[in-house]
Amino acid sequence: MSKKFCFTVAVGCSIVFAGCDLSFYEAPMDIFTSYERYTGDSWLLDRYEQVVLKESSSAQVLSVIQQKDEFLSQSESVVAAWGDKRSGSMLWFSSVAFDEDLLTAKRKYSFVADERIKGYWTIPAQKLRFDAQAVINPQVLAEPYANENARRIAVLKQLLKDYSSDIVQLAPDSQTLTSGSMMARRVVNTVITRLEQNPAYATKLDKPNGLDFDHPVLGKGRAGLIITDDIADLTIKVGTTFLNQPRKP
Repeated sequence: MSKKFCFTVAVGCSIVFAGCDLSFYEAPMDIFTSYERYTGDSWLLDRYEQVVLKESSSAQVLSVIQQKDEFLSQSESVVAAWGDKRSGSMLWFSSVAFDEDLLTAKRKYSFVADERIKGYWTIPAQKLRFDAQAVINPQVLAEPYANENARRIAVLKQLLKDYSSDIVQLAPDSQTLTSGSMMARRVVNTVITRLEQNPAYATKLDKPNGLDFDHPVLGKGRAGLIITDDIADLTIKVGTTFLNQPRKP
């Protein structure tokens, strides 16, 4: 191979990378349905979707929630499967809370975070995703809110309150689970803070692109919240590769 050819290739590659900002993909996207090409974490969403609120029994959940090489933590009404790799730089959990009388799922959660530092020649790996679906207390939904934005914010706060109550039952069982639960709470609080500063932004929550926000460590993110009858469905994605992840309806 000639020196001239090597120099041409090197210059060409430099031009390509200099002209591309890989830190964030700004094209229009749908945070609920778009497809992620760069991660192999779709199995987390697959098992998340297998749990159906008000229908899935505790026995059915236990049969699907734990994968090989994962750990299982349980309380009387909450179960979680969790794991980590790359010396803890990547961690995840799937959790379900049950109605103590009916013994069916009433809330479910899926969380994964990857804090690897991106390399010069690699697609940025840092990312975070949190999904939550919950049956909302009827009293919260029945409150006389000033407008729909106030209602959405109240539902999001209730979802965070319920999540915190659920996960605290399991957190002492594992430092990994504790770390993941704290990261999930923080990102939801970041979204709530943005909405409290600008309540009108709550109208973005059920739109295809969701609400944009800045994560203090991982960069740009988006959040979506859909309320259907008494069920709230939350999706939060942070980082380049997670913005285009799949979201089954």
